[in-house]
Amino acid sequence: MKLRSIVIIVAVSVFALAGCGPKNKVKNENAAVEGRDRELYEQAKKKAEKGRYDEARLLYNVVITTYPDSPYQSLAKLSIADTFYLEGGTSNLQQAIGGYKDFAQFFPTHPQICAVKLRIAQAYMRQMGAYNRDVSNAKQAEHQLKSAEQTCRNSPLLPKIQTDLERVQQNLALHELDIARFYIDKRQAYKSGESRLRDIINNYPFFSYFDESLYRLGVSLIEQEQPEEAAEYFTRLVRDYSKSEYAGKGKEYLEKLNKPIPEPSNDNAAPDRPGLMGKVKLIMGNNGLDITEDGVLLSKKGQEKEDVKESVKASETPAQPGTRAVRASSKGQIQTDQTDANQTSAPSNGATNGASDNQTATPAPKSGDSKKEDKKDSKKKVKKSFLGGIFK
Repeated sequence: MKLRSIVIIVAVSVFALAGCGPKNKVKNENAAVEGRDRELYEQAKKKAEKGRYDEARLLYNVVITTYPDSPYQSLAKLSIADTFYLEGGTSNLQQAIGGYKDFAQFFPTHPQICAVKLRIAQAYMRQMGAYNRDVSNAKQAEHQLKSAEQTCRNSPLLPKIQTDLERVQQNLALHELDIARFYIDKRQAYKSGESRLRDIINNYPFFSYFDESLYRLGVSLIEQEQPEEAAEYFTRLVRDYSKSEYAGKGKEYLEKLNKPIPEPSNDNAAPDRPGLMGKVKLIMGNNGLDITEDGVLLSKKGQEKEDVKESVKASETPAQPGTRAVRASSKGQIQTDQTDANQTSAPSNGATNGASDNQTATPAPKSGDSKKEDKKDSKKKVKKSFLGGIFK
């Protein structure tokens, strides 16, 4: 009975100790290795060129998370936002906006910061619909363009920012005028129409229907028995838009109010407005916006723009004596470039026989037979240590 208990105890001990044997550690291929950030960035760039944006973003994220001090940090962040912008669609454009804003927060003095702010606005512009629908994206685009206009006064992109701002405000003003027409013509709600028209006159000076807004606001004030203020808007209409189709009607109201008819302040032509087909396009949501489909760094085909790349090129530290460009292979080993290894063969003057603190000794490559012998020896050592631990 005692012998049986001893055998059971020994057997349990053997199985318990078997789980405590040495194990082969799994190496992380994404571990921080000198020179690996550049290699990962180049791999991600090739994925983006092929349109494989999901895979490219994974590699860009490895650069960002594993190498926080890498010179490719800013390029990787910008490239991620660009890939979302290139894909398009509501979800991807929202991701692009978040990526660009994150980039602007981390790199506020970057050479391409104005282009980044412009892409934020254009991402909202790509989501804009018809003027008689929701205009929340147009308002967001206007806000971003105004911010970019203030901070990019000396940028060559300023004319483009101002042009986009005028076109976005055209869409917003059409939205307000459409509501004002409905209140005044359909409901005779002149007070409600007045508030919309005042917003146009105060906020959108380049609106192509600015003359109509002046006329309708004057009429709304007449209907509310405010002739003095109405005369001011009729006077502006006749003076600044003398060739408008509403100028004659404005003169009639001034004559009825016994107000003087002002002389034209300019010889400008009548405001340029869209024709019948243009109005149909506006109703269908074609706002005539000139929006690029390229990102800041990546073009539509996923290729990096050479001019932009030169201006934001990552700074590379020259190799110091004794250092090597290393990369991680799929087998978990660290490989060195052969040219770098040959350059470090001769030691500098005054160097000791041992390796210095800043240099890393690289073992000589082994042949296939020696590797097999090493594996056999390691297996024998594992078995001996395992058996020795049991029967010691």
